[in-house]
Amino acid sequence: MLNVAIDDSDSLYRNGMEIFLEELFLKEQDESVQFNKLTKLNATQVDVIIKSFVPGAEYICQPIFKYRSKPGVIIGIYDSEKSPYHDELPLCIKNIVFINRSEPLDTAREQVTQAWKQSVENPDALPCKKCLKCKYRSLTPQQMTIAKYMLQGNDIIKIAKLLEINVKTVSAHKRLMMSKFNLSSDYELLHFLNNLKKHNPPVHLFMD
Repeated sequence: MLNVAIDDSDSLYRNGMEIFLEELFLKEQDESVQFNKLTKLNATQVDVIIKSFVPGAEYICQPIFKYRSKPGVIIGIYDSEKSPYHDELPLCIKNIVFINRSEPLDTAREQVTQAWKQSVENPDALPCKKCLKCKYRSLTPQQMTIAKYMLQGNDIIKIAKLLEINVKTVSAHKRLMMSKFNLSSDYELLHFLNNLKKHNPPVHLFMD
C-alpha cells in the first residue's frame, strides 16, 4: 500500500486529487493508496507528498521536508500563471513536480507517472540535507518587521511612522521583497507573507 500525505485547503480539489491518484496508482502499480493529512511526523515516511504552494513559497526553506528518510514524489500544486520552477529551488524540493491547479488530467497523469518511475529507479536519491549549502531565500530583519506591520493592515505611510523611517525606505523594502520572491502584486505579497506566518515562521517573526 502506498501512503500519500496532502496539504491543501481546497477540499474539492483535495478530494479530486485523491480519486485521481487512487486510479493512477491502481492502474500503473497495482497498488492501493492510503491518504492522510500532511504533518511533520508523516512527512518523513510517506511515498507521495502533495502540498499547495502560494506564489513565492517555492523560494523559501521547507523544513517539513528536511528529514525525509525514504524516496518518493513531492507534488507542488500552484495557481499562478507563472511557473514556479527556477534554478535555485531549495535542496529539499529540488526534485519536486509542480502541477497547476487547472492542469489537464492527461498532463498531470504523465508528470506524476514519470516522477514516480524516476523515484523507483533511483531509490537512493534522497534530498540533500546540507542546509548551509541551500540557496533558499529569506527576509532581512527590517523586512520581517515591515512584513509584520503589513499583515496588521498598515499601509507604507503608517509603517514609516511606526518605525520612524522614511516612507521611501519602506517602499524600497516592499519592492525588494516582491522582487526577491518574484511577486507581481500586493495581493500576492500579502498572500505570501500570510502563508509564511502560518506555515513557516522564523523565531519570533510575527509575535506581538
